[in-house]
Amino acid sequence: MGFLLSLLVAFSFAADKPRLAVVIDDFGLTYPKNVPDEKWMALKYPLTYAVMPESPRSTRSAKETAAAGQELILHFPFDPFLSLELPKEQVSSEDLKKVEALLEKSLKQVPGVIGLNNHRSYKATRNRPLMRAFMEKLKARGGLYFLDSKVSAKSVAYEEARRAGIPAAENSIFIDTAEIHDKPFCQKMLRQAAKLARSRGHAIAIGHHYFHGTYECLVSELPKLQAEGIELVFASALLER
Repeated sequence: MGFLLSLLVAFSFAADKPRLAVVIDDFGLTYPKNVPDEKWMALKYPLTYAVMPESPRSTRSAKETAAAGQELILHFPFDPFLSLELPKEQVSSEDLKKVEALLEKSLKQVPGVIGLNNHRSYKATRNRPLMRAFMEKLKARGGLYFLDSKVSAKSVAYEEARRAGIPAAENSIFIDTAEIHDKPFCQKMLRQAAKLARSRGHAIAIGHHYFHGTYECLVSELPKLQAEGIELVFASALLER
């Protein structure tokens, strides 16, 4: 009886661990000054890698991510990659046509994805008519989740994904920016994400594969967070269904 009680207590403790998912964006486009992709693929922590379409290494990055055992999602662009009208009252048929065509092409260029998040798309993700129409199209494909990168606080992408019945989640915090991406900044933001995970049980943090500061931060901080009781998970583990 005592042994069974110990098991139940241990299980309860494990189940209550705060969970943190780290998503790394923009794979598919790598410059000589960036962190080499092979260094990212060598990391042994559960990470979610978002691969951009229409990039020199899109398909190769997808295959490398799968081979590394990491979670693969599509880093899907709306604006400014596409020139969109984005009327407020109803979806533009031309906008939807462009987005559907890019999605079809992207899924061929980045095979094996189980979900997608948005690349930039500050205006599009705030446009409810387009997000509603897009999520209906995405739902019809089946089997894909949507992570709202939350590049705008006014994004409705997560709401419309859930409305369409798509498993979805929202980014909690960016651990780097185009302007600030050194190791101390990443450490600060990652610690904020961990604090949020402890307070509400889970959090998602997004960074970018270009930056040496981000890579070095994760190499040093992720084992510390694990030692402190944070459970590192794929983004798919934190979906609302």
